[in-house]
Amino acid sequence: MKRITFSIYNENVDQNHKSTSDFKLNQFRKYKDQLVDGQLKYANACSSEYTLIETSTTDYNSIQFEKIKQLEKFAQEYDEVLYLDLDVIPHTSFCNIFDENDTSNLCIHPLVRDLNDKELRGFLECDSFDTQNVFCKTAAKKSMLLLDDIYGNDKLYNTGVVLGGSEVIKRLNFMEQLDDLHKLLDESREESLYPHEITRNFYYNNEVYVSYLIERDGLPHTDLGMQWNFILDGYQPDPSAACYLLHHVNKEFEKSFDA
Repeated sequence: MKRITFSIYNENVDQNHKSTSDFKLNQFRKYKDQLVDGQLKYANACSSEYTLIETSTTDYNSIQFEKIKQLEKFAQEYDEVLYLDLDVIPHTSFCNIFDENDTSNLCIHPLVRDLNDKELRGFLECDSFDTQNVFCKTAAKKSMLLLDDIYGNDKLYNTGVVLGGSEVIKRLNFMEQLDDLHKLLDESREESLYPHEITRNFYYNNEVYVSYLIERDGLPHTDLGMQWNFILDGYQPDPSAACYLLHHVNKEFEKSFDA
């Protein structure tokens, strides 16, 4: 069984996105070697090769598409492929993600940010949505599906950790369809049932598209539990001892390395 684990990095990403603030970029520069070393050791423990792709792409959104492109590229050569955002840190309690999950499926962690009527009204009144809002991205996916006469679910798949076998990754067929996905997103922005305050934040996004393809094409997939992609952000700022992979969306890497 031939396995590879990979990540993507550019320390000079354009600062036109909330994920590329001075603080976040400086955190990557400060902790890069430790981040790479942690992922390398985890890959070795999983009997997997490891590579860090240092891309020349500086646009944040383009880098997110590039990781799916590389996922599909590695699926041509390897039996199993694991992608980790560079801000994903393997926890000290080791568990082999390849052996613990069925890689004949696309293994990926779902986020659900459904809002009740009161919460939705509050968001609309204070204009606090943005293009990274999970609810907005889920709404974009569901709007795309409605154009195919499919009533979508409330899941948005986070692509910070993606695992799969060669065959199921090939079935994703993401990059070949990318132009069509862009066009469909544009159409859904105009035809959506959601209000303008939400649809104006619909944008070309790899998580929206992967989630859409999983539902539209009925791709075999496994919903990874949060232990495999434990997201540290405003909802959950502190690590848990019960997780295997810590996803530092907040880029507070010292909570793992300096503890």
